[in-house]
Amino acid sequence: MNKLFTLYDIEFKRIYKLYSALICMLFIGNLVGVVISIKNSVESISLNNNLPPNLNILKTNLGLDFINDITIGDIYMYGSFVLAVSVLICLFYAFIIWYRDYFSKCKTIYTLLTLPKQRFNVYLAKLMTVVIMIYGVIVSQILFWYIDLNIVKHIAKIGSPGFVNVFKNIMNAGSQINIVSPNIVEFFMLDIIGVILAVIVIFTAVLIERCTKKIGIILGAVYILLSVFGYIYIIVLSRTLMINLLFWHIIYYIFLLCISLFISYYLINNKISV
Repeated sequence: MNKLFTLYDIEFKRIYKLYSALICMLFIGNLVGVVISIKNSVESISLNNNLPPNLNILKTNLGLDFINDITIGDIYMYGSFVLAVSVLICLFYAFIIWYRDYFSKCKTIYTLLTLPKQRFNVYLAKLMTVVIMIYGVIVSQILFWYIDLNIVKHIAKIGSPGFVNVFKNIMNAGSQINIVSPNIVEFFMLDIIGVILAVIVIFTAVLIERCTKKIGIILGAVYILLSVFGYIYIIVLSRTLMINLLFWHIIYYIFLLCISLFISYYLINNKISV
């Protein structure tokens, strides 16, 4: 276990500056979203009620109703957009974390795979790095939503302490797709297990590409597409046949996890070259 955490420490030290920049970008994106939401709220209330555009409008009953009905939803939308971009950057890094080692001048992958440690520990350390990055982004976004609500609360002079309840007010504002779901089961399936599975699938695709160089890119892409297709197919099938979506998602998760880890373990120990 100590050897695994040593490898993780090596990986994290290589990207902590970029990761800090990503968190800063997420924070700035949230602040911009709050400013735009408040500005749009003031303009809409002013236009609909023939009132002068002023922040004091938000302190009225009209302002409070508009904040609860519209502004919170806008803040959720902007925050979700920046969060989605940040998560996509982390998933893109799931590719970079391997190819950087292959194409760097010092061929880091050679050093990592020839260390007196199990090769699969290298895989697990990289997996931990990317997954913890994404978890950190999600936790940061929840914190930033809390800050967003406090900004609105301060400007609108809202006295209710429950207004800054992120899980009650922000996450329930998403009517279509909740990137961070307030439902504990959905949160666990998508934001906890789903994140791990997504990174594992990407890692498996990269290892397939590295071990089958001529058609590796095609095989790796096909593996990712099949994984996504399987997930979507279960959703469509559940709506068509009215089957238990959660049960079949769990079955699919277990199947995809097992086959991906088996392929990855075999390739990194027997096929991958440096």
